[in-house]
Amino acid sequence: MITSASREPEALPSDWVRHFVDEIPLGIAVFDHELRYIAANPRWISAFHLAVAALAGRRHDEHDPLGGSGLAELLQRALSGDTVEGCAGIENDGAGRPHQLVVGVRPRVAPDGAIIGVVAALHETASADAEHQAEDAPDPLTGIAGRSSFLARIRAALESGENANRGTAMFLLDIDNFKGVNDLYGARVGDAVLKTIATRLVTGTRSRALFATAPEISRSPTDSDLIARLGADEFGIILASGASAADVETFARRLLQMISAPILAGDQRIRLTGNVGYLITGPADRTENDVLRDLDVALQEAKIRGPNSAKIWEPALTSAMGRRLGMLDQLHRAVDEGEFVLHYQPILSLKDGRVAGAEALLRWNHPSDGLVPPAVFLPLLEESGLIVPVGCWVIRDVVRQMQVWHMLYGRAMIDWVSVNVSPRQFNDPTPLLATLGEINEGGFPLDRLKMELTESAFMRNPEMARGVLGELRELGIRVALDDFGTGYSALGALRQYTVDTIKIDCDFTARLDTADGKGLVLALLKIARIYGADVVAEGVETVLQRDTLREAGCGFAQGFLFAKPMDGRFFGAYALTHLVEGASTD
Repeated sequence: MITSASREPEALPSDWVRHFVDEIPLGIAVFDHELRYIAANPRWISAFHLAVAALAGRRHDEHDPLGGSGLAELLQRALSGDTVEGCAGIENDGAGRPHQLVVGVRPRVAPDGAIIGVVAALHETASADAEHQAEDAPDPLTGIAGRSSFLARIRAALESGENANRGTAMFLLDIDNFKGVNDLYGARVGDAVLKTIATRLVTGTRSRALFATAPEISRSPTDSDLIARLGADEFGIILASGASAADVETFARRLLQMISAPILAGDQRIRLTGNVGYLITGPADRTENDVLRDLDVALQEAKIRGPNSAKIWEPALTSAMGRRLGMLDQLHRAVDEGEFVLHYQPILSLKDGRVAGAEALLRWNHPSDGLVPPAVFLPLLEESGLIVPVGCWVIRDVVRQMQVWHMLYGRAMIDWVSVNVSPRQFNDPTPLLATLGEINEGGFPLDRLKMELTESAFMRNPEMARGVLGELRELGIRVALDDFGTGYSALGALRQYTVDTIKIDCDFTARLDTADGKGLVLALLKIARIYGADVVAEGVETVLQRDTLREAGCGFAQGFLFAKPMDGRFFGAYALTHLVEGASTD
């Protein structure tokens, strides 16, 4: 009988830990307190296409400045003490099927409790089987769920009977003027921004972390929040558990905070704004189409209220939206039928009374209602995006009118015309710049145009604003800061951006007959002189206001004391009269 000889346990090699980590099928990486690589195993290095020799001591975003922004956000969250999970990229296998690179991160903690770095683990999530791929496949750019998964989750919530009890909170998030990011920085930067936003949304909700305990890992997908990309710059969010109306409102605000925090994409630091429409499902919601309709109505109402606004759906919104859609249809007809006209309000030199310039003001000549007040239709033009083509038409018609004036009365009749440029036009600058480029090629001197911008146009995206202003200056166009003094950071705008003119808001002009009001206007004039800008005072209605401004050194003024806005024919006669009167007094 053969017996086995006893054997001593095999001794492990001294570097057995390194061999063990290298053979783990998951990617593992360790970072220091500055988020620089300490080590990474082969699976991690292969997944992110890193160079082993240049790995240690460098940050991940140094290896991949654009594609690494999602992982960089996750690592930063872990360094602040969070244990989170998110998609750091999408890879295709040999058959072309997408795999999500899902990374879970947690802080490395020293014995004294101090956070000394981050540990990260990577695993791949393959796409769904072919028969379920259309519904379950992730968004190919961000790796989060797609539209089909979002709709399926809505259906599941409506069919589960939760509506009769607590309802399900659902959100529609839209990024403002995202097209402008692509136009200014290119599609690669735009894609990196979207990936970062998706990562923030995932890590800012109750998604399952890789480092979760076993009971958490076994949860059903419907027990976790769902984040989905529904369009180019639109995201849907569904919360897994019921919440009070106050909690849901707080969460909507938190979504906007995630969007507004600066985003680093390569060398670019980008700030965005967004809007959120949301609801808590109830018995009236019968299909996913009902939910999507109400979410969209709430989102449109949020957009009307301005950047970084959130609005919950309520029945009254649907009827209001119906009225807006009716007016929107009329505005489309107005564009097609040429119902918009321009009126011009003179801007006079307070030194000699000459008409130095004019402000072009848009009017809607409705076929049955006559001239419609701008406050009625301008917000809808801005919200719908019609302001972009209408704004380009305004510039072309101003140039046409100035050429008529020059032909009839000579170039000395007027120096410039100011054109109001809305935040939407400024943050979607391609049509605006293309129109100005065409006019420039036609030989019209663009230094006879001023672009009037409100402070909100600058503040939405300071980096983009700086680039657009640079292009305007290259064309020779002058820039005016409208409603100066009413914004929360007007001085900041003057420090960051060079403007040729500031316009003092009519509310300040109206208070010139008080000591406080006069002192404030004098202070604004002093600030303008420091920055070398001309000043136009708006809303001048009395001789006292005119004389006070003149004595204080204000260069120009406009208001009903001089003239109300008028069409181009009457304006030409008005300006010529002042030109002749000025010449006769010399």
